[in-house]
Amino acid sequence: MRINRNKFKTLLLLYAANIDGQVHPDEVKVILKNMDSKNFEKLMMEFGKMSDLEILECIRENKDKYAATPADRLKLLEELRTVIAADDKCTSMEEFLYRNIDKLLKQE
Repeated sequence: MRINRNKFKTLLLLYAANIDGQVHPDEVKVILKNMDSKNFEKLMMEFGKMSDLEILECIRENKDKYAATPADRLKLLEELRTVIAADDKCTSMEEFLYRNIDKLLKQE
């Protein structure tokens, strides 16, 4: 998948939104602040074809480019937290995902 900064961020947010097996409308509203609906639909189709392993590998391969600085990572994690909180609940699975994405983004 060809990826740019916006796609990287949106893919990460979609992964978080989908951790419970369903992307909720409130989560989509938050994600759409980053991308127009046409490109979002294309990315959703690509996302739907990817396994968890492929998504994590895509994040791992591109994090040095799009989450290189502590400020970049902090901004991504703040947006991730916003998506997680969009449906007014935070499950243990979402907390687990948040902590692991934080670790993944910091890995060298």
